[in-house]
Amino acid sequence: MKRPLVRYVLILLAAPLILLVWQGAPGSVSASGKAPSTAVVAQARAQFVKVMSAHAPVVGHGGWVSPGAQHRSSPSAANGSITLSQSINWSGYADAESGSTTVSQVSGNWTIPAVTCLPRPYENQDAFLANWVGIDGYSNGTVEQLGTATQCYEGVKYYYVWYEMYPAGTVEEGTTACINDNVNCPEPGDHVSASVTVTPGTSGENNYKLTLTDHTRPDESFSTSQTCAAATCTDASAEWIVERPATLPPGNAPIQILPLADFWKTSFSSGSVVSGGSSSNIQGFKGGTVNDISMIDDTGSYYLACVGQPAPPGSLLSATDASTCPTVSPSRSGGFRESWDSSF
Repeated sequence: MKRPLVRYVLILLAAPLILLVWQGAPGSVSASGKAPSTAVVAQARAQFVKVMSAHAPVVGHGGWVSPGAQHRSSPSAANGSITLSQSINWSGYADAESGSTTVSQVSGNWTIPAVTCLPRPYENQDAFLANWVGIDGYSNGTVEQLGTATQCYEGVKYYYVWYEMYPAGTVEEGTTACINDNVNCPEPGDHVSASVTVTPGTSGENNYKLTLTDHTRPDESFSTSQTCAAATCTDASAEWIVERPATLPPGNAPIQILPLADFWKTSFSSGSVVSGGSSSNIQGFKGGTVNDISMIDDTGSYYLACVGQPAPPGSLLSATDASTCPTVSPSRSGGFRESWDSSF
């Protein structure tokens, strides 16, 4: 379910602000040293699918969501130049079309980062990190995306490969052993490549092929073909993102913002986009603006995640000081580094 949210009150589903770096629980066992039961694994994975299926497209400070919202905090820039954006749930880059051209492919590589879960007394609070590439969501309400994710659930870490194709919810992929027992799953250090490709279909629909390859653990790789009406999925942007879910409860309930799992550092490489038939790296995009997105807390006071920040990860960076998280360009090879600074 994706729809514009305007003038909603944001609820932060975490207890008081935590700004210190901590040591997390072991990956597949709880702090007590016990592996989760099959029933608990099922609960964790059901919660992951529920949260990710309800997550919003990019949410700007103040609670509004695309489509039609202006996400940029700096003046409009010429095509291909870097423009600064702020969001409470995304960090990374988005190439947004501003004319008649559309995105027909996006791709990128990353290495799954290790995370630490929340410390006592918050160890049973869910925390999330999703690394993904996709089309749409920055300037409209649809998403065609796929990637990896980490969930801290009752102090245990769960690693996922997944995709989402509007209007359906998130679909978990991977081996049966991983899905049922939380073993033989994707792990930190796995090298991942992902892409979304759009081709014209019939009867007003476009065809989407979403492909993820785990080069370290090939059994976790997958590919799926989906369709969407061209009038609905407008292919208006390409993204390379780290995300914490901002979920959309039923009815008029407030947005629920989940903590960002501490990933310390992560990076994307070989980010590329095809727009209007022309292929380029992230910054070489000429169809509109190249948006450098930083993740801020819901009060707009400080950064949670930042692209290319000069300070070490885990720093308390004021969101009102442009020098702490400056606008930066991706590398010529389409790469950039993300730093974690806070979870809430």
